[in-house]
Amino acid sequence: MDANQTDEAIGLYERAVALRPTWSEGWWNLGTTFFDQGQIAKAHDAFLHFVSVEHRQPGPGFGMLGLTEFELKDYQKAVIAFERGRRLGLGDNKSFIERVYYEDGVANNHLGQPEVAVARLKYAAETIAYDHRDDPKDAVLANTDLIDALGLAALHIPALPGEIPADKRDLVREAGNAQAMISMQEQVTAGEELKQLVALYPSQPGVHYMYGVYLLKEDPASAVAEFMHEIEVAPKDTPAYVQIALEDLKNGNYQQGLKYAQQAIALAPGNFITHVACGRLWLDLNNTDKALQELRIAVKLSPNSPDAHFALSRALFRAGKKSEAAQEQATFERLKALADAADRE
Repeated sequence: MDANQTDEAIGLYERAVALRPTWSEGWWNLGTTFFDQGQIAKAHDAFLHFVSVEHRQPGPGFGMLGLTEFELKDYQKAVIAFERGRRLGLGDNKSFIERVYYEDGVANNHLGQPEVAVARLKYAAETIAYDHRDDPKDAVLANTDLIDALGLAALHIPALPGEIPADKRDLVREAGNAQAMISMQEQVTAGEELKQLVALYPSQPGVHYMYGVYLLKEDPASAVAEFMHEIEVAPKDTPAYVQIALEDLKNGNYQQGLKYAQQAIALAPGNFITHVACGRLWLDLNNTDKALQELRIAVKLSPNSPDAHFALSRALFRAGKKSEAAQEQATFERLKALADAADRE
């Protein structure tokens, strides 16, 4: 390897791991060499062996396994591997971590999980900014792949960055710039970018929703107005209905919120968050039976969601099922701790 005699090195590594299949360092070196050579299927097999025999620090191996599955276009398996890598720890190689979070975000968006995608891509942007502290904003904006991925996720367009239709390239790039500013907590600049985006593309699905999410914390009434605009532009935009339902829940408008939550379920019955919103509204309307029905569906659809388990624990406690409520509360606390630890990685 040191002499750049790659083919000979690969042959020796293959012989070595055949003699000692539990040699994790050999599988790692073989996998990274195959990956660098563009032999992705062979790299994938090597990293599968690595994670099966490495018990001290398998996290980076799962990250590399995810990268190979992403390259092989098996996005569902890639997301699973990335998640395990995040939870176990990806190490301290910043460029590697940035790539894992970027491809994790792209894969999640492609699979219809744009909110998760935005969170992953935000971390990738923060990593780039940290590595370019003299001029973080320009460094992030110069990464056009990341900007396009952020734009697609923010607009809930489940496409890959290389598949952006020609007539949507400017829209996606503008949205990506705005989302990048949000990720870097450049709130004033982000607000200006979003106002311009709404002015330029008032009839494009996703634009009003994106602006509404930005406004939600500081100006919830204006945010709801943007969500209403989004529904006018895109009547099947499920997240807009959910956001309105949750604001009605917060403001005590339970019957009105229930209407929007039920519309969201009708549009996306397989989306756990629609059932969480509906269940919470039924609970505050003192209908624990219907609340439990919706929240059990939410947990079944997304068993790893802390929010779903927490909402179900509240409903169970209200229904007098204290033992089951305690179990759900414990599950919530365990999943929340895992999520927090992964976010700190």
